Amino acid sequence: AYAEGRFDANLKDQALQAIPTDWIRAAMDRWQEKPQPHVPMCGIGVDASGGGTDPMVLAIRHDGWYAPNIRIPAKEIPSTRAGKHAAGIIVSYRRNGAVVVVDMGGGYGGGIYEALHDNEIKAVGYKGAEGTTQRTKDGQIKFTNIRTQAYWRFREALDPAQPGGSPIMLPFDPLVIADLAAPTFRLTPSGLALESKEKVCERLGRSTDDGDAIVMAWSAGPTYLTDGAQWATNAEMGRSLGRRPQTIMSGRQPLTGRR
Repeated sequence: AYAEGRFDANLKDQALQAIPTDWIRAAMDRWQEKPQPHVPMCGIGVDASGGGTDPMVLAIRHDGWYAPNIRIPAKEIPSTRAGKHAAGIIVSYRRNGAVVVVDMGGGYGGGIYEALHDNEIKAVGYKGAEGTTQRTKDGQIKFTNIRTQAYWRFREALDPAQPGGSPIMLPFDPLVIADLAAPTFRLTPSGLALESKEKVCERLGRSTDDGDAIVMAWSAGPTYLTDGAQWATNAEMGRSLGRRPQTIMSGRQPLTGRR
């Protein structure tokens, strides 16, 4: 059951833990109630419900600021029209043309992606097992798949030693701490490999939907580095005209190097 499992499995960092727990806690210490007023909603990570007791989880991102995760109980999603119903829920939360990143790995996100696409809503299908040509921030190490790349990019964004510090701000949630701190990694002849979600879930006794949704939300859509100048210009124009500025989103490609 979703409410079961070991939420405290990562109170102490394990060997080869992909994301240090202290970095996650620091991101939660930085969190504030609202994002900066001129920063639009940039991305929504969607971990689709596969029925049973696992909810659909939405992670909403404004640059590096995250709202508390939204959890839709599986029983509230009708199985006969799950994709369209879930897409409608997502649209009700979406603002500013935010990119919707839908997990396609378990087969449950296909209906959501199709419903969004049919309504001309910008959606990215997240296929964690697919290959990638990307490398780590220093350009030294390849990634074995998209899931490894996405988690490592989020790790890089959480790194407090980067110039200016980390931009990530997460609301406090013990479940999110445990989810993000759970996966380990290893170096293989093909590059960096993150522990599979199946193995992580088996070890924890539950699914890591909350952490996965947060990582997916970071994997696509604009950030301050790519669009911050435009956001500032929009805000200044809004102040000059005495009205709320409109947000112009870029057509940035997903799942590339972030910072």
